[in-house]
Amino acid sequence: MTAGPVHHMSFAGGAGTLREPLIQQRPEACRECWGCVRVCPVRAIRVVDGHSEVIQEKCVDCGLCVNECGNRGHVVRDDTAVVLDLLRARMPVVALLATEFAAALHPLTTAQIERALETLGFLGIESTLLGEELVAREYERVHAREDMLFVLRSTCPVANRFVQKYHPALAPALAPVVPPYVAQARLIKATYEGDVAVVYVSPCYARKDEAFDPQFGGAVDACIDFTELRYLIEHADGYPARGRATRQSARRPRLLKEVSLTDGFPRHTLASRDMTDSAVHVVRGLPALDRLLRAMAAGEAAPAIVDMLNCEGCIDGPAVNPGLSLFAKRNIERAANEMPGTTRVSTRELLGVLPTVDLVRSFGAAPVVEPEPSVAELAAVLAAGGFSEDDMIDCGACGYPTCEAHARAIYQGLSTWEMCFPLQRSRLRDASEALAAAQTLDPSTGMWNRRAFTDRLALEAARFHRYRTPLSLVLADIDGFSAVNDELGEAVGDAVLRAVGERLVEGARSTDMVARYSGDTFALLLPGIGKTAAFAVAEKVRAAFREEPVEVEVGGYTHTVPLTLCAGVSTAGPSATEPIEIVEAADAALREAAGAGRDEARLAPG
Repeated sequence: MTAGPVHHMSFAGGAGTLREPLIQQRPEACRECWGCVRVCPVRAIRVVDGHSEVIQEKCVDCGLCVNECGNRGHVVRDDTAVVLDLLRARMPVVALLATEFAAALHPLTTAQIERALETLGFLGIESTLLGEELVAREYERVHAREDMLFVLRSTCPVANRFVQKYHPALAPALAPVVPPYVAQARLIKATYEGDVAVVYVSPCYARKDEAFDPQFGGAVDACIDFTELRYLIEHADGYPARGRATRQSARRPRLLKEVSLTDGFPRHTLASRDMTDSAVHVVRGLPALDRLLRAMAAGEAAPAIVDMLNCEGCIDGPAVNPGLSLFAKRNIERAANEMPGTTRVSTRELLGVLPTVDLVRSFGAAPVVEPEPSVAELAAVLAAGGFSEDDMIDCGACGYPTCEAHARAIYQGLSTWEMCFPLQRSRLRDASEALAAAQTLDPSTGMWNRRAFTDRLALEAARFHRYRTPLSLVLADIDGFSAVNDELGEAVGDAVLRAVGERLVEGARSTDMVARYSGDTFALLLPGIGKTAAFAVAEKVRAAFREEPVEVEVGGYTHTVPLTLCAGVSTAGPSATEPIEIVEAADAALREAAGAGRDEARLAPG
């Protein structure tokens, strides 16, 4: 048993009834993989507060984001409650199935499907085949009109919305013909006795909203997709509206599809032309459709007829058994159509005796308007992401074809630089390097920190123990440094600390280690140097600062700061063999020097 639809408070119903958005998101289920962003053909998904969100004004209801998300972060509005309400009411209800029902409900057979729908309480079960034939015949008339410059097929609601929103100038070229299920629903209401309600079962999600276009006059009373119908069938025992007798036989005559191809497009239009005929262009998928329409707008292509669908036929719709491949579904449909033991009836003969139903509709433009950045604004957005004209890589990992297109989307509030995987990898690498550096470097001065100093001192002390290699330590403290912060501010104080550190490093050997020990105290670790030479280093350091003030530039101003240092010197020996003993000896000598006044140095005993 499959999981049921995610239930939402729904207002779906007849024409003019308020409905929630078709494609909805569940923020708590988003895992921030951004697969939905990358597959959306119209960039109608943005990232908000760490989760994806559908931009309803841009969405064309293709449902790719729904099938892409394995964690159900995007879901389709559940309209099964409306169907159950109709079945509980007294009005007879007819189930109108798209002709792809055999593949959509596989492995159920046609007879099993009819029995299941009868159990749910449907009075009749019809397919959209006759509606497809009626619509195909109407298309033949439209294609034959000499006053039509070119015609865009209009049976696919996703393709229609794409044209209306993203190529609005071409909306008048959409064929003014209702979709086949509307024609069939009108035919049902014209041929069934009394008032009946029609529940259309769609192979795609978009028709769940299209079905309630006011132009269709309530031909369809409720619309669900095949995944919802499968859920209703599998849970039929839990519903009270059951057991009505159907007026149909399980072995009804099979209608021969003679006029139409998939979803009501006329066979004659394609069969009368060869593959090289530029007058008819067959296009599948919104990216390919977008390229064609742009070429038409640029005068690079001029087909008289465009057969456009978002999918490879409605059998490839998102609600048609999404776990099966297109090829498997075609095989299932072919096998169902070739089942022996049923009478075949010509639809061309049948169309002549059917009641006339209205097949006309119209389309208007519904352009998506988005703010466009200036050249300078676009450059500023790119710079914020660390990109210039010379280093844009256009990898497409963000879901946009180019870095410039992504920057434009960021300007429009549709995306963020979090979507740029190369940038995030670079930031992660920088953060990792900074974290590693922070473990050994002082963040204020960039010098070795106390931890790095302690590790190096332990290493040199171990070398002293083993080889008796001389080892000395100088601890140097800035005299009266608190006055620098008080008089000139902490920014200048930090700059002074960096300058002192740089001067100490410049005067040290490559084998020495200069570290910020704490506050304004610096450590000079001197491997290979004995007591006398170490004291000479301390004197040299003191003289360097006494004779030359420190100059720093902060906030556009140069500050000259006179400084003096006090120093304490210790050397590894019999009384100071361990690292802690060496440090304590130098610290005691430093305190003694500071106690004697400014610019003093003392040597620890031993």
